[in-house]
Amino acid sequence: MRSTHWKKSSRRGGFTLLETSLGISVTLALSMVMFAMLQQHVIFTGWLQKQSFLTTEAPQIGNLVGRIFGAADHYFVYANRDSAIGGAAPILSGGQAVRLFYDSASGNTTEIWITVDTVAATGKRALRCYSSPNGVTQSWTICDGLTAASFDCSSGVLGVQLTGPNQEEITYYGGSR
Repeated sequence: MRSTHWKKSSRRGGFTLLETSLGISVTLALSMVMFAMLQQHVIFTGWLQKQSFLTTEAPQIGNLVGRIFGAADHYFVYANRDSAIGGAAPILSGGQAVRLFYDSASGNTTEIWITVDTVAATGKRALRCYSSPNGVTQSWTICDGLTAASFDCSSGVLGVQLTGPNQEEITYYGGSR
């Protein structure tokens, strides 16, 4: 008499060709979906990095520029820093420097100069603030890595237009008291 034990165990082990094919097909489909999602994530991350000037730096610059412009009693826009320091005739638009005047409660007037300077090492532009009595010694940098920047007061309100490293443009306005 033969044992039927061998026949029963052989029927239970393994998968059929149809089951194996179905499993491989589902695995490939999920892999393709995951690859597409990864590719979309990489594209989105690259786009966010290109727009980092607008998303991270611009709000901080706007807050700082708004406070500086808003506290000034009066201002003049100049073609460049040398014109601002030398007291040349102010202009209305396309300026590379602004001279801001602040009156204190004691009657004294203080001045600061904000200029667009080219950084020699990178060739990029920087918005810098000078607060020494002669406007020569740099106090601090408001922002750097810009492609372009210019001051404008043709509408009666002081504005600065900044162009970021990826050609993003943003304009800030503020006025004197």
